[in-house]
Amino acid sequence: MKTKKQATTGTESQTNPPVKEKNAWWTKALIVCVVAIAFFGVVLSGAVGYFRLSVHPYYKASEKAFVIPDLDEEFVPQGMQYDERENCFFITGYNATGAASPVYMVDKASGKTLKKVLLLQEDGTAFTGHAGGIGVYGEYVYVAGGDEKCLYAYAYSEILAAEQGAGVRCKGVFSTATSETDYVDVSFIAVHGDKIVVGEFYREQNYPTLPSHKITTSGGDYNQALALEFALSATAPLGIDPIPCKAYSITDQVQGMCFFGDTVYLSTSYGLAFSHILAYDAAKLTKEASITVLGTEVALYSLDRVSLVRDYKIAPMSEEVDVVDGKLYVMCESASDKYIFGKLTGGRWCYKTALSEMK
Repeated sequence: MKTKKQATTGTESQTNPPVKEKNAWWTKALIVCVVAIAFFGVVLSGAVGYFRLSVHPYYKASEKAFVIPDLDEEFVPQGMQYDERENCFFITGYNATGAASPVYMVDKASGKTLKKVLLLQEDGTAFTGHAGGIGVYGEYVYVAGGDEKCLYAYAYSEILAAEQGAGVRCKGVFSTATSETDYVDVSFIAVHGDKIVVGEFYREQNYPTLPSHKITTSGGDYNQALALEFALSATAPLGIDPIPCKAYSITDQVQGMCFFGDTVYLSTSYGLAFSHILAYDAAKLTKEASITVLGTEVALYSLDRVSLVRDYKIAPMSEEVDVVDGKLYVMCESASDKYIFGKLTGGRWCYKTALSEMK
């Protein structure tokens, strides 16, 4: 009996260790997974905290205006302008998959998206351009053509009348180029009074500008981009007088511009760096030597340290801005599927901030 028992025990001693080894492997794997999840959780929490806490005064002074539409549907928001007639915001951008670029109408009072229309070329094919900025005035809705160096003009009435998801054809193209050495890319649009301003985005690595657009201002800043102002007229082709009436020398990486009272606001951003809202006193803009652009000699005014009154640090990836009822609205692209991280930092929302609270 002793011998048999010893044999049985010997068999058990031979078969049990693999089971223990297997259990040990799963335990180690589980521990590694838990540690990895905890690690990434800490990193993620730290990142969220960094992007939120670093601009805490901005969030504290701001309210959520509305949810930016279709951020989970490959929409990358860029442009925004308020339309008093319909009491809504017109919003545009591009589709990351290369589908037709959209325009949304978002009700200011409720924050609800009223409709989405798709932008088409004059021939009826999809407009798949960057659609960086948007301007609304009179009979037209203008969409920035980016490196196509133009504005695409759409009929305001046709966008209003279009069914949800329908396509709207371009009525014509307003060029901002006279030659390969005389042009302005259109990255953003600002409408103020009966004027429209179109401007370029500068970053040497991927968005260079013409040498003639680079100047050292009277205040000592080195500005490398230009914005052009045109008169809006119901009798002009596509509603815009083709002869520029003024030029602005602006800083790098401008994504949006708006005018309110005696202040000019610029939205600057690129990548994960924090955005800035730069506020300039319009009465203190320095008149520089005139500049010849689009074949016309025009007065040039610089936005630089002489007229800068405030520099507000805000969340990354700000785009176009507008001021309505004394509040600054900021469009943002960080929560789009293309960039994602803004989904965790509040980037799904367009925020509005009372100018009196911005410090």
